[in-house]
Amino acid sequence: MSSIKYLLILLAGVLITSTSKAQDKDTLEVQKIGDKYFLIVDHKEPDTVKYVPMDYHKKFDSHFMVVGLTTVGFNQNWTTTNSVAGGIMNQKSKTNNLGDADNFEFSPMLLWRHGEKFLLEFEPSFTSGGLSVNWADVSYFAAPGLIIRAGYMVLPFGTYSKRLAAGWINKFGYDPISATSTTVGSDWGLGIGGGAQVGKMKINYDISLSNGFNLGNDGQVTNPGISGNTNIAKTVCGRFGWLPIANSSLEIGVSGLYSRAGLDTGANRNVSAIMAAGDIQYIYSKRPIQVTFKGQYNMSYITKYNYTNPADSTGGSYNFTNLSYGYYAMLALRPIVNNKILRNMEVAGRFSQFNTPTGSTWESQTRQIDVALDYWFNWRTVIKLCYENRLQTNPLNTKVGLADSKVLSHILQVQFSIQL
Repeated sequence: MSSIKYLLILLAGVLITSTSKAQDKDTLEVQKIGDKYFLIVDHKEPDTVKYVPMDYHKKFDSHFMVVGLTTVGFNQNWTTTNSVAGGIMNQKSKTNNLGDADNFEFSPMLLWRHGEKFLLEFEPSFTSGGLSVNWADVSYFAAPGLIIRAGYMVLPFGTYSKRLAAGWINKFGYDPISATSTTVGSDWGLGIGGGAQVGKMKINYDISLSNGFNLGNDGQVTNPGISGNTNIAKTVCGRFGWLPIANSSLEIGVSGLYSRAGLDTGANRNVSAIMAAGDIQYIYSKRPIQVTFKGQYNMSYITKYNYTNPADSTGGSYNFTNLSYGYYAMLALRPIVNNKILRNMEVAGRFSQFNTPTGSTWESQTRQIDVALDYWFNWRTVIKLCYENRLQTNPLNTKVGLADSKVLSHILQVQFSIQL
């Protein structure tokens, strides 16, 4: 995240201070394509647009910058719950708020770059959950295509959490359930990343070494960071991206993660977490339409182990195939026309699914459908009208004491997001 956000923030400074016509009324928006940012500029020709790479480089001895991002919004939720075993039939509830975790965030970004080799990054975040830290690390620009970093950072698993989760980048009010339900998040560690030109193609890579995962009594794994870590194992995580088209409009990525999750001694010492992901992004821009497609598939497998059955009074054990998986696909359409109102509007739809292990005490299937109408005041300021239909089902499993349930939610959101 450090290098990506650094490029983004420098880009913001360039856009604010530059007087280039390409950043005035002719700019459709700024898109991140692969590891670079591009201005999508409306050409004078009637049916073409142009990808203009941004030059964010500036020499200085020392530089300090404070920017940030903010998301505010309103949420209205209608929920219907059913459970045959629990004797609940069509139980309805309604809630609304102005500040849940998905509708309020204030995150100042503090950057200090010393010379052209070192960058210190720190981002505290205030949400409904209180004050926290999104990342805090130091980066060393060792060579072209090689950045070495250390500190608290987002692990490079897939693209959503590290590149697309900010409110002014996400075209919807909520995150895709498949991408955010994995246990991969931020952690303390070391990392290297960079990219290179290979002929007309481009490649990028991001690799990290961080603290190990912990295995719970029910088979779920957590990423506790430094505090609460129950083993000395480490997590190896990495992503490789390939941009096969010369204009970088298509990116395909694969990710992998491995961590021993069991205790250092004991029966579960050899239990490990193995995860994989694949992602894709494609942007097509030619009058009269811009089409954006993004998707990601991820899976998590925990090696075999016998767990204590909470429904067995004798203390018996049980096992299951500890495999979770999920995916999302997003499609957005934006007109490329002369009308200033229409050209700033965008419609988007997304489908997401996440399934936890069959036969476990936490077995569930969650389906998420989102639609949104966005209005872009500029490339980094958007107001969104969003609707989400979310269905979560838990099957009845008396062997492990799992009651059935079916929860259907209809969620309406109005959200404003800006990158400052």
